Amino acid sequence: MTFLDRRELRRAIDNYAIEKGVNVKIFRSETRMVIASCEEGCPFRLYASRDSVGPGYMVKTLNYEHMCARVYKNQRASARWLAEYFKDEVQDNPQYSVTEMKKEVERDLNLSISKYKCKRAKRMIMEVMDGSFANEYAKLEAYCNELKVSNPRSDVSVELSGEALDQGRRVFRRMYVCFNASKLLL
Repeated sequence: MTFLDRRELRRAIDNYAIEKGVNVKIFRSETRMVIASCEEGCPFRLYASRDSVGPGYMVKTLNYEHMCARVYKNQRASARWLAEYFKDEVQDNPQYSVTEMKKEVERDLNLSISKYKCKRAKRMIMEVMDGSFANEYAKLEAYCNELKVSNPRSDVSVELSGEALDQGRRVFRRMYVCFNASKLLL
């Protein structure tokens, strides 16, 4: 198996550990190699190093036999992993509650996680969503200027909040667009 970069390899290790219910620990994670193993006495071992042919990492040694018991509190289920797992669901329904997240993880993945970890995961998702919306609204004025250039005699205007401008912030209020081709000719 080959992976594009170390982050993708670590993500695959996290997914494997959570799916199997084992407590895999990454002992070494350097620019040239990644070594992971399970609890002491368990034969599971993974060794991956830089691929000599391409830019990624290649798994050189993998013994995925386990002698350890299933764990219900898995260290690999971090808030970042949960944010990745629930990203689509929270984007589709921002009112998706933290208790629902916790119940779904316990039911589907057989994991015990704290409510606070779910809160951190949801906060991460919401920050990414809000940041992307803010970036898109920041581009509206440039979009309007481009519309004026590409569609001469069209009416295009953007209004920003006056109160926010007084505070030094640019907050979108409303936008009006009337293309010249759709105007009634009198």
